[in-house]
Amino acid sequence: MRSMRLSEGASGGRFKVRIRIFGPLREVSREDFFEVDAGENESLIDVLRRLPEPLRERILENGEISPELLVLIDGVEISCLGKPDEISLKDVREIHMVPVIHGG
Repeated sequence: MRSMRLSEGASGGRFKVRIRIFGPLREVSREDFFEVDAGENESLIDVLRRLPEPLRERILENGEISPELLVLIDGVEISCLGKPDEISLKDVREIHMVPVIHGG
């Protein structure tokens, strides 16, 4: 497994979030995970917009998370946490992106 770092600088209030990719999304990304530098004031959508283009196109539809994905933040499905553009990543360590149809 190789990690890809996606950053926009490292200043105060920044931390790393691991985005794990599952199922057919792995074929698109060619990676198992990405480590992203995030800021305390960034939302889930802010960070997903910084993913590489082929993957971002599969994850986001019209600026929103595709309904074909199950997204977990530290093991909790995002619908329990609020709207994706309002979910703060402060204290988040891992995001899982699982296609609804992902094989066995």
